[in-house]
Amino acid sequence: MKIDIFNHVMPVPYLDMMKQHLKDQGILKRMSGLRMLWDIEARVRMLDQKFPDVQQVLTLSLPSPEMVGGPELAPELARIANDGMAGMTAKWPKKFPAFVASLPMNNVPAALDEMDRAIAQLGARGVQICTSVNGRALDEPEFFPVFERATGKHGVPIWMH
Repeated sequence: MKIDIFNHVMPVPYLDMMKQHLKDQGILKRMSGLRMLWDIEARVRMLDQKFPDVQQVLTLSLPSPEMVGGPELAPELARIANDGMAGMTAKWPKKFPAFVASLPMNNVPAALDEMDRAIAQLGARGVQICTSVNGRALDEPEFFPVFERATGKHGVPIWMH
């Protein structure tokens, strides 16, 4: 068995929110055109046909919640994305044995809450964050609690996207 630990998806409800809120229509067009990101039934069929010995750990594709919405909207976007990925792992556990939670990094208190929820309630096996938060470096003290909570309290890895 081969395990792809950094495979991207775009849950349809998240894609729908992007259509409503994303200003960059270019990236929206690109993500909408990549069927295997959002048509998970088609992806499962493709995996069964071409890669029957592959499992995928699911991560959210770009754009991340903070790229789509401000600090008020990004937490809802992260919840929608994480709920969608959790649903995929529940429906197809042999193809998708795990997912990695997406966090609203432009709202650190909400990111901590969503991390706790996604790990404790949805079964996320780690968290994914982008290498910067809308141009801000991750080594700014504001972001330290995210790293501390993931590795200290939860003992999960952090995927850097």
